[in-house]
Amino acid sequence: MSGLNKFHKNEKAWADYLITRAGILIFCSILLLLVFKIPALFTQQNEIGMLDAQLCSLTSFIEGVDSSKIRGSQHYEFGIPPDINNITIGISSGFVCANSQIDTGGVTRAQALIREVYPSNSLWTNSSELMLVIADMCNNRTGLEDNLLNESDLQHIDMVLYQVKAELANESYLPDTTSLLIAEKVILDYRTPRGIQRREITIVYQ
Repeated sequence: MSGLNKFHKNEKAWADYLITRAGILIFCSILLLLVFKIPALFTQQNEIGMLDAQLCSLTSFIEGVDSSKIRGSQHYEFGIPPDINNITIGISSGFVCANSQIDTGGVTRAQALIREVYPSNSLWTNSSELMLVIADMCNNRTGLEDNLLNESDLQHIDMVLYQVKAELANESYLPDTTSLLIAEKVILDYRTPRGIQRREITIVYQ
């Protein structure tokens, strides 16, 4: 009996030893995975923070111009360090987004705009071209200075803006982040039975 008990004890000892070794190996494997993954996570978090800062700054600039009641344009500098060339900014009518490609994969962030804006598109790339589009639709009326629009002209303008909004929803405007961005407040005057009214449009271009 003593020999059998001794065998069982040895068997139990070996089982405990093997279980302990397996546990240590599993723990070391998890630790190694964490060691390699943690720097990547820090990189990703840093990238997210930088993209969020860019979006916050850009949306504040665009919304500041949009909220103005004065005709005019302002310039914005992205401020992305020249050694960072993996960031893409996209602007649609309702959103500003930023994408970055890093070793751990792509990171995309987005921020909504309070009101719709109209970046460069297939119909115009600046305010002069926008005025040509409006004049072409409205019998050479532009809504600038004494060249007032008729109230009925707004239907044509809204239709074109809706078309541009749909276009930008499918393919955002991608500005060159090494160049200045321009946001311009365009104010159109039009006649109504109640007097002269204003239609405001904010455009974004380079």
